[in-house]
Amino acid sequence: RHKIGLGVLAFVRLDAAQIGAASMRGLEQAIRARPEIISCHYISGTGTFELQVVAPDLEQFSRFSREVLLHLPNVKDMHTSFSLGEVKAGGALPLEHLARRKGR
Repeated sequence: RHKIGLGVLAFVRLDAAQIGAASMRGLEQAIRARPEIISCHYISGTGTFELQVVAPDLEQFSRFSREVLLHLPNVKDMHTSFSLGEVKAGGALPLEHLARRKGR
């Protein structure tokens, strides 16, 4: 990501205003349509969605959050944290459970 000029990785928690099926579908579609949002998960606890958003710099992220994220349909609130450095990413998935299942 850094090699292609995307120096900012933000973790954005969005709270949905309504949890009805139609309202949630609209928000999900809007999230899928934005290439800056590289990952989205439903989450438990506080918030409805956890997004990973990339941007070239903080100024661009700030503009994207004000002009796009806060105006997505059905968004009530937004909280952002920034990655200060990557410790581990793209690790291999653990497969031990498959060997145990095979041995049964």
